[in-house]
Amino acid sequence: MMLMNDEKRMIGNYAVEQSIHIGKKEVVFCVDKRAEHPYVVCYCDYNNPFSAPWPTEAVGTEDYLEAMQLFCDRVQTQIEQTRAEQEKFKFDPTPFTVADCIPDMRNKSIVGKVVVINAEPKRYEYQHAAYQLVLAEGGNGATGGRGQAVFGTCLATGEHSRWERYDVLGEIKPERMPQWAKDALKTIQKAQPVKAAKQKEMER
Repeated sequence: MMLMNDEKRMIGNYAVEQSIHIGKKEVVFCVDKRAEHPYVVCYCDYNNPFSAPWPTEAVGTEDYLEAMQLFCDRVQTQIEQTRAEQEKFKFDPTPFTVADCIPDMRNKSIVGKVVVINAEPKRYEYQHAAYQLVLAEGGNGATGGRGQAVFGTCLATGEHSRWERYDVLGEIKPERMPQWAKDALKTIQKAQPVKAAKQKEMER
């Protein structure tokens, strides 16, 4: 197992020399000249509750150019996968701003509300309306408590994940909520009772 040290930017004994984060994965090129295979290319996946880097699919070689070719090939693959994902969203990608929101009161509950996640801190490929509208469902941050965690479902992708309350711009104004989001919200709300019933059955 390879563990990452964020301060030194190391993966095991390998020093990270090149990395490009595209879509859901980071492509990493790292070097340890003392190793049998001094050049290693791997992915770092951040799709976990703590958004921690998790190296996967590592390939080692003695050939620098071979390693760089693999690095470039994997970057290209990530570009293609991200483009294919966004081509599913047949609507205006222009990010929502504070002008589209009811101002957020940090000490108030947003559970059950559709909120807008700030696009500016996101990487360029995710500065897209599809990744901003979230149905807040729980977490200390969502209830207005002392914590920051906001758990919910992204309307466009249907993915359940965690966001931070300080990244919430506010609740989407009813008149600014597009039709695609209204349709997605209805689908998610219809599925919630079924999901809750299945969860209860599993807990028995």
